[in-house]
Order: sequence, then structure tokens, then C-alpha cells
Amino acid sequence: MSRRPPRKFPLLRLPRLALIEVVKCWNPIEIYLFSRVSRKTKEISKLVKIPNLNLELTVYNCYEVSMGYPASCMSKHWYFRLYPGLRNYERYRTERNLDIYSKNAGKSIGKLVDHCLEIFDCEFRGMRVTIDPIMKSSNLNVFMNWINQHEKLNKIPYLSAFKLKEGNQLYLNWFMQNLKKDIGVLNLPQNYYETERSMKVRESERMLRVNGKVDDLRFQSSEKFVDLDHLMRMDCVYLRGGETSLTNRDLNVFMKNWKEMKANERMEFYSFDAKENLDWRVILEGLDGEIRDVRTVRREYKSPWNKTQIFKVNGGVDIIRNDGKIATIGMAFHMIFQDEPLSREMIRDYQRLIVGQNMDEDEIDMNFVHDPEYKLTAEVRKAFFVMVK
Repeated sequence: MSRRPPRKFPLLRLPRLALIEVVKCWNPIEIYLFSRVSRKTKEISKLVKIPNLNLELTVYNCYEVSMGYPASCMSKHWYFRLYPGLRNYERYRTERNLDIYSKNAGKSIGKLVDHCLEIFDCEFRGMRVTIDPIMKSSNLNVFMNWINQHEKLNKIPYLSAFKLKEGNQLYLNWFMQNLKKDIGVLNLPQNYYETERSMKVRESERMLRVNGKVDDLRFQSSEKFVDLDHLMRMDCVYLRGGETSLTNRDLNVFMKNWKEMKANERMEFYSFDAKENLDWRVILEGLDGEIRDVRTVRREYKSPWNKTQIFKVNGGVDIIRNDGKIATIGMAFHMIFQDEPLSREMIRDYQRLIVGQNMDEDEIDMNFVHDPEYKLTAEVRKAFFVMVK
């Protein structure tokens, strides 16, 4: 006696409301695959709302679209990996991963992202770029054209760019130089950008250049990729970084442009290292700055990166902009987090370097502490900050 084969479940014949309830039980990968079947399944998929779902894009040895919930564990994320070409990649298919292969990956990734944004009605949170040489320039060019021409992505909310190994530098510089979008947060971990030393070896390659405006620039390396022109063009609100190419004369020109409302009007908090030891006679030339007493003036600023962290700014020089706004500039070692008084050694250096006069023991209030471990190193002499209230 022969057995009849099991009948397939007639999913698409279900009433509309019943079908929606079924789709609600699926994860984003299953919903995506279902939405690609027909126009009807696409419209059904759009009716299934997944709250708080976000999308991120990674460019590495493939294009990876990550969908999940912000600040959640990895077990609540799903990944679409789109590989260039039809090479024999190791297939990694699980419930949370979908591998896709395309001869024109640069074009396909744009369609994939647009489809997901439409289906899930989710937010594009940002990108991570660590381009591997395996990515062909033709794919990257098509992808770059897609993102630059995307009307809804007028700003990249978050962009992290770095290299994992030697040889990726050229691709990363190319990516940043060709990206024509404003950026919310630009995070450049150490060893991302081209160094001055390597540029002398490879003069045909250019250092990193950002084309659009950047709200929040973060870079950790001591490589000097920020110069005066670059700093003004990026027009950052916040900047926290390592060593730059800015000289004392550059800082003077920069603050004059800010004072005259010619550049960087959005500036609120900058902290970075100059190229050379800070010379306050040069920096303050023509700025009519008011030097505040480091012993009696302490003002608080809330950190833009940690809302529970408060900067205690001692002294500083106030610069008044043409519209009345005030910027306080100074040396970063007078900016602390605790309520303790400055050491007598720090006060003495402040008076000598910024005020331009020496103090003896009688001029320093004995309430200030003595710190035998304090040293005014070359790195400390370069640390500059500016805060605007």
C-alpha cells in the first residue's frame, strides 16, 4: 500500500490577517526572503512591524548588513553577507546569517539595503569600513555612487573606519576621499589613516580627507592627519583626538576665524594635541583674550561623550566672538574631573606659560596641594582645548 506524500501547507492561501500573524513569528531573514517572492508577499511583509530594529553596514571582504536592536547582545542580531563574485567562499548559513553571492556586489548591496529599509521601516544607524583588497574597485565604485546619490541618506549617522592589516590603507583613503556625505560621528581608531612618513615613501597616494561636515570627530592616533584647512572644512561640533599638524600660528588663525564668525561656528568642545609646544604669545596674538585666574576660576562643562562626566576647567583664556559667544581655551592639564584643588606645580606652570610671569611661594595660596610626581612633559605642553558655552 503506497503512502501519499505529505501535502504542502498552502501558506499563500491563508486569509490576509492569518498570514500576517504567521509572518510575525519569523525573524528578519525569513521575512526578507518571504518579501522577495512576489509583490503580494512584499506588501504583507511591510505590514509586520518590528519595533526598535536598526540597520548597520560593514564593508570588509564582503558587504555585511546587520539588523538588530541597539545596545543588545549579539544573539539579537541577524546578518546578510553579500560576497563579490562567485568564488568558493566557506558558506556560513545559520538561523542568523544569510550568505548572498553576486557578480555585481556593489549594485546588489544598494538594492539589499534599500529593500530592508523599505520592508522593515527601520533606521540606518551607520557604517564600519575595513576594506580588504579582495574587494574589486568596480564593486566599490558602484557602491560609492549608490551611497553618494542616496537622497534619504543625506548624513551617515556613524562611521568607523580603520585598517586591519598592511595593504588596506590605500583602499580606506580612497573610500574617505570619495565619500560625499556629511557624517554624524566619525571614529578613526589608531593606525587608520596615512602617516606623514609613509606619504614620503608613496607620494602618489594622498592622506585621508573628509569631504563633508562632521558633527563628532574622534581619533586616537598620534598621526598628523588634521591640518588647519581640514579642521575648518569639517566644521566639527565636537573633536577629541591625538596629535595634529596644527602649529601655534594655525591655532591663532583658527581662533581668529572663529572670533570673526568666518569658520567653525558650530564648535562646542575640541581637545587635541598641537604639532609643537603651545606658545601662548603666538596663540593669543590679536585675540584680546581675557586670562582667568587659575586659582579662583573653575567652571564646569558636561562631557559630550559621557553625560555623567563633568570637566572641571581651571582658569583658561576667554575669547569673545563678534556675536557675544565666549570660548575658553587653555592647556588640557588644567582640565580635571575631580573637585580637588590644583597642585602648586600646575599653578606655577600656568602662570609661567599662559600669564607669562613667575610666582614665588608667597603668591601661591597654601591651600593648594604639593604634587611631587607632577611633570610638565612635552606631550602635556602640546595638549590644547577649547570649550564654547
